[in-house]
Amino acid sequence: MSIKLVVIAVLGLIASSGVQASLVVRAGGMVYDDVNNITWAADANLFATQAAGNSNLVSEIIAANGGVIHDIPNGYDTVTNSGIYVLSTSDFNVSNGQMTWWGAQAWANKLILGGVNGWSLPNIVDATNSVNLGFNMTSSPMGDLFYSQLGGVADTSINTTHNVNYNLFVNVQDYVYWSSSEYAPIPHNAWYLNTVNGYQGLYNKDLPLYAWAVHVGDVTAVPLPGVVWLFGSAMLGLMGFNRRGNLG
Repeated sequence: MSIKLVVIAVLGLIASSGVQASLVVRAGGMVYDDVNNITWAADANLFATQAAGNSNLVSEIIAANGGVIHDIPNGYDTVTNSGIYVLSTSDFNVSNGQMTWWGAQAWANKLILGGVNGWSLPNIVDATNSVNLGFNMTSSPMGDLFYSQLGGVADTSINTTHNVNYNLFVNVQDYVYWSSSEYAPIPHNAWYLNTVNGYQGLYNKDLPLYAWAVHVGDVTAVPLPGVVWLFGSAMLGLMGFNRRGNLG
């Protein structure tokens, strides 16, 4: 086989090796979305998983946040309309992983996963606009994950209807997940996505829902070491082969 054909074959291998995949498994319990350039926790109920192995988790989360969460001033603030909510153990349910919006914010704020901090809850684009209410809202990270990445269908549970990417994650709950985004016109509300039916909407912040952590960027970016090494080795081998052929 000529060097030109081998090079073409190797380049084809690189092109088909997962670079074009929209979801890529990363070490440390993470899944990278290379379309939206964000990294998801592979465990969709990671708080419950952590709590099962750490009886002090809630107190550690509260302490790490200085005991409070700042929000848009609203009637649920510990001092009404102060913009300060004092965290308590009642914001966290360690048995099932559900949290109030403030608890979910506090957990994500101080999460370290894969040795990396800087995690958060997924946001809602244009969070002050009620046009975001409804099905097929793929402009938000959670909506895009539900519909575009996992193959969810409106008014159908993600646990029932999904594609193979669903298997990259564990503990996906058939319920409601908080976003990080508040709704300023009604500041005691925050945005959510319901994985039972793909509906994106608003709930009171004191309701116990689930949380799915996300990080901006590829937190463990590695430029295809195996494939690049293979390509380099093949090229060096071909160069050596060609040189020997010329010498002979």
